[in-house]
Amino acid sequence: MAGKINPIPKIDLIHKKLDFRWEVLDVIVGGKSLIDTELGLTGFPMRSHDDVDRFMKSYGYDLEDPIEKAEVLGNFHEALNFIREYFLDSDWVETKDLTIPRKITEMTDVRDLLLMASHHYPGQMHDREGRELQLWACAVLKIVHTIAHIDRDSSITYFSDIQQQILDRFYRYIHRTSDGQLFLGIGEKDPLRVNLVAFETKPRKSRDSLVLKLLHKAENVSDDVFDQVGLRLVTHTRLEALRAVKYLKDSMLVMPANIKPSRSRNSLVDIESFRQEMEGILAEADQGKLSEARVVEQLEKAIRPPSKVSGANINPHTSESYQAIQFTCRQLIKIVNPLYEQISQLKLESKKQNPDDSPLNELVDRIDLRYVQKEVRFFYPYEVQIMDAVAQEENERGKGAHSEYKKAQVKTAMHRVLGSLLRPDKMPESEKEDD
Repeated sequence: MAGKINPIPKIDLIHKKLDFRWEVLDVIVGGKSLIDTELGLTGFPMRSHDDVDRFMKSYGYDLEDPIEKAEVLGNFHEALNFIREYFLDSDWVETKDLTIPRKITEMTDVRDLLLMASHHYPGQMHDREGRELQLWACAVLKIVHTIAHIDRDSSITYFSDIQQQILDRFYRYIHRTSDGQLFLGIGEKDPLRVNLVAFETKPRKSRDSLVLKLLHKAENVSDDVFDQVGLRLVTHTRLEALRAVKYLKDSMLVMPANIKPSRSRNSLVDIESFRQEMEGILAEADQGKLSEARVVEQLEKAIRPPSKVSGANINPHTSESYQAIQFTCRQLIKIVNPLYEQISQLKLESKKQNPDDSPLNELVDRIDLRYVQKEVRFFYPYEVQIMDAVAQEENERGKGAHSEYKKAQVKTAMHRVLGSLLRPDKMPESEKEDD
């Protein structure tokens, strides 16, 4: 039963019909991120715990369930710790005078946080202090929301298998010669092998790193983190970097059909300029005017960095000085479900050891294997970076250094989450109560 509908005065009905809540509408149809609003994750007026319970059920959590309630409370405390560690650090001038209000840190019922975000927490006044409480509640809820999405990412369960299946394909092509030279190829005598300075794989992102990554993405969901699995090839020259891309394609380690085009970025080689130069050099080689060594020498001279980075701007925090070829590919992951074999064996052993009419056999017979997947299959993204040794050195010591990248990432997340709390002069002294 949908519930009793109370009559609404005509003038109030007109207002309710036209109360679009513009900031919410911007999120739904305007492409604005919830993280850039001051709504927390609400967008609905909540005046009581019943309102909050209804909202949370629609969001996906039943607060009547003690396990789900404890999970949400755990996310709340994790969010508080995250804000303290990353945003209220003494290094940030913007937050040196900010402290999470005790009314929030001492909360034991997360429903009160949503009431506070809606400006309906008991005793919350419509003054500057009440507005500040609302902003803090919204900020904390943004982190809670982000953590909830990380926790519900089903791929986390299979991450070790995912990482192994992706990287094992590449490891089969990474070798060393008898004198220790690292190379990409099927063996030391591979005529098309590409010599490498280094082959590196990305360690699994920490939980906090995932939260930070999501906080600066508009979508704010874990499906949009494309570099949890990643690898880097460092070659001796830019020409060999391009040859490494070719080798990955020719050996079918990378399938062009599974590339995500919007994630490709090239700040290492001016492809069009090099293509034109190469055509002329190869024409001379075809006429017998250049030896193979001379061709390589000429090509090395002809290759140069692009004047403008081509492809997608993968990450706004990646320095313009960062030089690399980067792309994201997807691989079909296949994971055998051990539960399927275990249940099959259980059914078989039960038949062998118990009479047909035994209660155990009757119970086991009711287990329908149609509802247990024998194998789980899904495409999973991974990132490949290729650069030459000079670019790697400049990336490490220059503006593209990881510490600078990380600092910029934290600063962006801090401004998006805390919003007006960082600009107290912009905070209204009072605010009209919601009708």
